Amino acid sequence: MRESNLKLGTKFALKFHKKYGIITFSGTLAIEIALTSLNLQEGANILVSSNTCYSIINTILKLKMNPIIIYPINGLTLKDNDIVYALDKYDIDCIMLIHQFGLFNDIDVQKYKNMNIKIIEDIAQAWDITKDNYEVGKYSDIVVTSFGKTKPISYGIGGGIFFNDKTIIDSIDFCDNESRESERILQSYVYPLCETMDYNKMISLANSIAQEQRKNAKAYTELLKKQKIIKYIDYDLEQGNVWHRFPIWVDDYNLFQNIIKKIENTGLEYQLDHKIELKELPRNKNSVIIDNRIKKQYFILLRTRNINIQKQINILGKVI
Repeated sequence: MRESNLKLGTKFALKFHKKYGIITFSGTLAIEIALTSLNLQEGANILVSSNTCYSIINTILKLKMNPIIIYPINGLTLKDNDIVYALDKYDIDCIMLIHQFGLFNDIDVQKYKNMNIKIIEDIAQAWDITKDNYEVGKYSDIVVTSFGKTKPISYGIGGGIFFNDKTIIDSIDFCDNESRESERILQSYVYPLCETMDYNKMISLANSIAQEQRKNAKAYTELLKKQKIIKYIDYDLEQGNVWHRFPIWVDDYNLFQNIIKKIENTGLEYQLDHKIELKELPRNKNSVIIDNRIKKQYFILLRTRNINIQKQINILGKVI
């Protein structure tokens, strides 16, 4: 199992500018291995954006580390000014860089690595994102992903952790004789059935999904450019960005509520923003939320995958 797992993991690792990879049971477990293998101690402060999933926060808490959750200034993606704002208030040991909704978090990774801050990049909802010659995963310490059915790499189960530090391999329990002789075992969360995974098929599917998402996002963008009451985040789709969800936002709460009411009477496929609220989670005394927003914004996240885009466009045009 060790050999087949590492062989497949390394194939994926090369896609994310890393040398080695391990296939895990889930993306959440990949994150747990990442945090542990970076030798982060109990009480370490892990900076994450408010746009993240509960499992990441729970994993940080499980390891007795402190989630430092920040609402980005634009409400969706981390920028350098968000990181600086957080560093002014707390000592940060690690930044969990999550490209939620397939949106690029544009920060100077090298700058923070030079400050001895570890960078873990979660690319589960992103695929082949580039910006100004930067490619996702290129400079981070560790890259993690999920192969969940809603992700670009859609296998339905499992995830992966990708890295350059070969010693991480020696710390993983592959449930074989070699693992039993190791003095430094972290986790036995490797995915044992990785032989059933077809790398070429998974890559081909991810490429087709990304192509669909880019095409549909561009159609949304063209429509929203004609509207005056709703703003939109104008990422450069031609640069290769993928939209797992297409975000539009409204500054006025009453207008936002009116739009939602209209949407509820249509077949428009959407979801609302799901910011983390620590009061709803197990927490430790050092868990905090930092709000770096200039003003509160209200997001509507439109689907970009497995939809009838023309139908979506027609409905959206009537709603707004």
